[in-house]
Amino acid sequence: MRLSGVRKYSAFLHIEYVPLSSSGSKCYYSFNHNNISLKQLKPIDIKNFDATSLRRIKHRIKKFYPNDSEKGIQGTYVTTNNAYRHSNGFFIDTEMAYDDARIDMTWVDLENKKIFFVELKTISDRRLYIDKGSEKEDKEETIDEQLLKYFKFAHKNRPELVEYYDKVFQIKKSLGLLPKYVKEESLKGYSLIEKPILLIGDVTKKWFKNNHEDLNRDLKDIAFGCLYQGVSTNDFRVPYKTERKAFRLD
Repeated sequence: MRLSGVRKYSAFLHIEYVPLSSSGSKCYYSFNHNNISLKQLKPIDIKNFDATSLRRIKHRIKKFYPNDSEKGIQGTYVTTNNAYRHSNGFFIDTEMAYDDARIDMTWVDLENKKIFFVELKTISDRRLYIDKGSEKEDKEETIDEQLLKYFKFAHKNRPELVEYYDKVFQIKKSLGLLPKYVKEESLKGYSLIEKPILLIGDVTKKWFKNNHEDLNRDLKDIAFGCLYQGVSTNDFRVPYKTERKAFRLD
């Protein structure tokens, strides 16, 4: 979803989630005050999200984004950590879009009153291995370039982002969408940490041994920390200190 003006938001759904009755890759819609408007493309009738329609949507999501894909891993992290209190925090947002970029997840640390951007990768992502001095395809980023972009965005817009996430918190609270263990009334007094966290969610022992030191070195001035976890480990925690496969870089 993108903020496109005062009290107005625009967004789109991929056809992987809601099939369209007409051709096209995305279904665009916008929110303005209390009105929702669709632009031309018309989704197939999903009968007010009844049980059959929900099963149909879930099947399509699983087809395009299986559990071992980046989006599948992302979904597992969000649902697991928001269903059970692991690290005194929760994911308040996913796919935060701005300009031509999207930040995968946003974590709220309830104990320390901090907000973190989290970039999720799988070990198959090319950006983890691109040599800074090598030839790159057009617009292809290295992982440090990507995280530096997020850092600059957070640094430039920190007060506005804190205000934005407080509003998101209030909306989710009013709709009953916050995790049950969240008792806070607002995010007033919280601060956004400008440096993002890199989370790699399908690490193997061999991959970790061969790659983590290089990544930590490349990101030491850009990222707050790096968290290396296997596919069966989904409890997120902020790497405030270095231990096992969690590294504080800041």
